[in-house]
Amino acid sequence: MALKLSVLGTGHMASAILDGVFEHGILSPDEVRLFDHSPERLRRFAEMGCGIADSARALAESSRILCAVRPQEFPAAAELLGELSPDHLLISVMAGIDSATISRHLGGSCRVVRTMPNTGALIGCSMTAVSAGHGALDSDIEFVDTLFDAIGRTVDVDEGMLSAATAVSGSGPGWVYLLASSMIAAAAEVGIDGADADTMVRQTILAAARTLDSDDAGVEDLLAGIASKGGTTEAGLAAMRDAGFVESVRAGIVAARDRGDALGRSDQ
Repeated sequence: MALKLSVLGTGHMASAILDGVFEHGILSPDEVRLFDHSPERLRRFAEMGCGIADSARALAESSRILCAVRPQEFPAAAELLGELSPDHLLISVMAGIDSATISRHLGGSCRVVRTMPNTGALIGCSMTAVSAGHGALDSDIEFVDTLFDAIGRTVDVDEGMLSAATAVSGSGPGWVYLLASSMIAAAAEVGIDGADADTMVRQTILAAARTLDSDDAGVEDLLAGIASKGGTTEAGLAAMRDAGFVESVRAGIVAARDRGDALGRSDQ
């Protein structure tokens, strides 16, 4: 079959994307060609029927290239890829490198779409921000949305908002893990056994996440529905707000956004 996508780098994120794409029938393995310096990473996909390129440059035979290398590795990877044409679409999952910089490293002509999935991709539950970059067409965004919808959900954002989106969803699992850690520690302080506290917190967060996913009510309505007047939840929420919980979450997201912007500037 015709080559429809090349992939540079087959680490955890690229592997999760490919698994989702194949599982949902978006592409078949024989429509994909891969290159990675690690033969071990490529073996599983070769057995599935994917094409294995003998060089990064060979990936340019596809008009669409998913670049899933570490940001610090991109300049060297771009040299291996070589100059791309306006007919090429480079799909980036690299944080902190803007589309103009990506295109410039590849000769300045290729189209670029930037994406920021999160670790939920590893379980088919990613939240991916998708941004039209240098020269990107509407059809490019449609194709990329289709790819990443195979591993969760997508939201299209302006490139200037990608650091903000990364702070909310890309780094977002970290905010939830900190909440879980804090709840487990607090449970121990009120006398609950450590193992029991861990089980209770994990299941509670899972239940809340599933409710958020399945209930059409707004988040504020869900809060109001669980916080009965004069009850325990209302008392706890009030104490958390008084202690600065809301402000600390806001500060964390702003700090993550600002760090993303700074990393982007440092790569110029």
